[in-house]
Amino acid sequence: MGRLKDKVILVTGASRGIGRAIARAVAGEGARVIINYRSSAKEAEELMLELRRSGFDASVIKADVSREDEVKSMFKLIERDYGVLHGVVNNAGHGSATIWNKRLRELTWSDFEEVITVDLKGTFLCSKFGIELMRDGGSIVNVASITARTGDTTGIPYLVAKSGIIALTKSMALSLAPRIRVNAVVLGSIETGWVNWLSNDEVRKLINYIPMGRLGKPEEVARAVVFLLSDDSSFITGHTIVIDGGECTACD
Repeated sequence: MGRLKDKVILVTGASRGIGRAIARAVAGEGARVIINYRSSAKEAEELMLELRRSGFDASVIKADVSREDEVKSMFKLIERDYGVLHGVVNNAGHGSATIWNKRLRELTWSDFEEVITVDLKGTFLCSKFGIELMRDGGSIVNVASITARTGDTTGIPYLVAKSGIIALTKSMALSLAPRIRVNAVVLGSIETGWVNWLSNDEVRKLINYIPMGRLGKPEEVARAVVFLLSDDSSFITGHTIVIDGGECTACD
């Protein structure tokens, strides 16, 4: 029957990478999945058609999660087409190899703003407007990173934004309980497009720090997200699930 049968689930940034895997996973569990994207229209449409051909209920909505007007419009469309929402996965994130590889002295405040407005502001906006449609209760899952806890010498604007997401997750969980649960997945090194920003030597060194001896797969993240969206996690809120192959053994 599926753990998310007939639930309406929005996945932001779902056209590629981790978001794409999450959209597939929630559809496979019976959800009516809404695929949000900002610029990757071709990939989003291809994913929607793939899911529909497999007999799943999927639709696509374009919206830049960093723009409040576009987020408002997205949720108006969701209300018009579905009437209700049961889950939001705040996966959309800013991607820039240039900003990622800058050291502290090279960074500008505009670099921080560029990342924060997508990752943190986008998470806030989609949660704020999403909860208005969660009339029967629901679950919000945010995507964060282990570097928010450990710090790093690169990707600094990203880890700052992800730190904010972890704090926001806990605050929203307290504010929205018991009707709506809010949790986060805190990711280690997952095999997505950012790996292309690294040299082969850097990838090898990174893997040496991971007890499981490999990078994680987007599908492994997706399975944890399904758990947090489903009733299997009905007594879990305000928490983080670390998915890192043991890379950050002291995070919890």
